[in-house]
Amino acid sequence: MGEWEALAGAVVLLLVLLAWVRAQTWSKNSTSAWDAPFQEQGESVEACSPEIVSQIFSAADAEFISGLESPGLENLFRRERTAVALHWVQETSAFISKIMRRHLEASRMSADLEIGVEARILLQYIWLKLNCGLLFVLIGLLGLQRLAGTAWYAERFTQRIGEGLAEFKLAAHLGEPDGAGAL
Repeated sequence: MGEWEALAGAVVLLLVLLAWVRAQTWSKNSTSAWDAPFQEQGESVEACSPEIVSQIFSAADAEFISGLESPGLENLFRRERTAVALHWVQETSAFISKIMRRHLEASRMSADLEIGVEARILLQYIWLKLNCGLLFVLIGLLGLQRLAGTAWYAERFTQRIGEGLAEFKLAAHLGEPDGAGAL
């Protein structure tokens, strides 16, 4: 590997780590409407709806605003839409962390853990958190429409992990001898 590739890799890694730390700090300091399902219903794990992601990263609104030919309105729209997108990334990152915490709680009570499955879950968690970190950094640099595919990927993957957690909890609950799971 050449010097330039190593330097570029180090810069990208640094940006990802900085974004991850910033997202983690932001997630810990904010309260979320998504806290409610965890507190009120215990078992319910819901992510942001795909329609919201579709709207945030849609080019249609930006094209409409651009057609009005008002630079002030365009700047305001970009700032506000970027703020909403960053908030979505922050909420998604926090939601992923909550899913992982719930999984760890459930795993501690399971008698038959499989190392391969747990390693795969950990790698998926790390991959999603890295995607959130990258989105957080790149939204301001590249714009929302260029990142729509990455956002959709993160959203779908988060949904699947949330569904998997629900199935894991159900399986752990059914697998207990007395059927009275504490999950």
